[in-house]
Amino acid sequence: RSEQASDASSIVQGLSDTAQTIGGSLQAMQQALVGNMQQAAQMTLSMNKMMEELVKRSVQVSVFAQRSEASRGVGTHLRLAIHNRSPIPLLQTRVKLWFCARQQDQDSSVQLCVRDVVKDTTGGLVFGQTDGELSAGLVDEGAPFAQTEQTAEVGNGATVEAEVAVEVDALVQMNGRIAVEFLSPGTGQLLTVSHRFGIHLLQLLDCSFVCKKSALSAPHTELQAITGDSHISIDIAQARAAFAVPPADGIETDCMFVMRSKGNTLALRVIRILEDTNGVLCEFVASDSESDLTAMRLQLSEELGKSNNA
Repeated sequence: RSEQASDASSIVQGLSDTAQTIGGSLQAMQQALVGNMQQAAQMTLSMNKMMEELVKRSVQVSVFAQRSEASRGVGTHLRLAIHNRSPIPLLQTRVKLWFCARQQDQDSSVQLCVRDVVKDTTGGLVFGQTDGELSAGLVDEGAPFAQTEQTAEVGNGATVEAEVAVEVDALVQMNGRIAVEFLSPGTGQLLTVSHRFGIHLLQLLDCSFVCKKSALSAPHTELQAITGDSHISIDIAQARAAFAVPPADGIETDCMFVMRSKGNTLALRVIRILEDTNGVLCEFVASDSESDLTAMRLQLSEELGKSNNA
């Protein structure tokens, strides 16, 4: 009987050892499985982030501003283009626009209106009309001034365009930001691609070039030098582009770069060619020589690419 008891004890001990071994193996397998699952989840997360970054880098946003007629004040047309260069379509895309005055010390409020130029029911980028006061803050702050009324889909390799009119009741330089929001194809999270742009005075004024004073139409034939104004130099290439100077036309003394807005005329009259700097020296002339256009003159000289000269 003692031998039978010893054999039974050995069997029990063997079973216990086997159970512990199996338990240890199962625990090790479970830990390995959990580790593999965590690694797989981390890899999936990393791949999603890489894919999201690839899609964001493949979204090209462009804004082109061109002066246009405005029902009130002055205005410009913004041509917005969203090009999806990735092989993945952008789902539930929405476009948002921010605007602010470039000069933060505006003395008076400026009213701003943003509206569609053409209602394209098939393109999907429909803004409607938004009226309000031009922000004096930053384009990175606060809610957007205008946004598309509905979401759209931008297919892989496709380009979606929209044209909106921006109208203000006073001449003012503006900064803007456009943000394109769409769903991540991997996580469903909201992704954003943004682009900053500027709206210059030259994109709000009716600009033209005249070789001779006689080419000016009435009542703007009598332009006089602005009292106490300094001369400024401007870059010829910049001036040709901004005032649509024909390539065949030369720029010489007494030529004028003319800017009109709501019955008022301001012009830059060429008084000397600066051969060594590819520029021209100009003086400001206006239909009202007593007008206080100091701020505008400084902004225009900045936009035309040369510094002021006393």
